Amino acid sequence: MKKLLVLAFTLALATSAFAAPGTVKAKYSGTIDSYDAATKTLTVTQKDRKGVFVITDTSEVLQGKTKADTSALVAGQKVDLEFVMDGATKLIQKVKVSGTATNK
Repeated sequence: MKKLLVLAFTLALATSAFAAPGTVKAKYSGTIDSYDAATKTLTVTQKDRKGVFVITDTSEVLQGKTKADTSALVAGQKVDLEFVMDGATKLIQKVKVSGTATNK
């Protein structure tokens, strides 16, 4: 029984050490610069930096606390993102739009 527990613990450690890429979440906040529906690319400005993110079929879009679609992604709105990396591509898991668009 003790050997079985040691084996299970070792396998659990090995599995977490070799987790699939894209499992580490990161956050980014800023203002929507643009959204390209054809490429599903969202560009967000944060101070002097621009981040480029990709919306996938599993991405969750929220407007406030309500589920929304990508039509809620309007330039000038503030957003909070959660994303994962897939190589050099930032894949959005969740994007929360807050407020209304501001004039640029």
